[in-house]
Amino acid sequence: MLTEVHPMLPMRNKQITHDFYVHQLGFTALNADKYPQYLMIRKDKIEILFSCGRYSLT
Repeated sequence: MLTEVHPMLPMRNKQITHDFYVHQLGFTALNADKYPQYLMIRKDKIEILFSCGRYSLT
């Protein structure tokens, strides 16, 4: 049975994505400043990795 999913989604603007998920939806950012191309967020058992640039779909 599937209990956790960790999708990788494209983003166009890291700051806007960060602000929406952290301030509006209550997620916590993980290592937000460590990797400029990526943003990982977590809430309960949900983790989402966002990417921009070369490895994203945008």
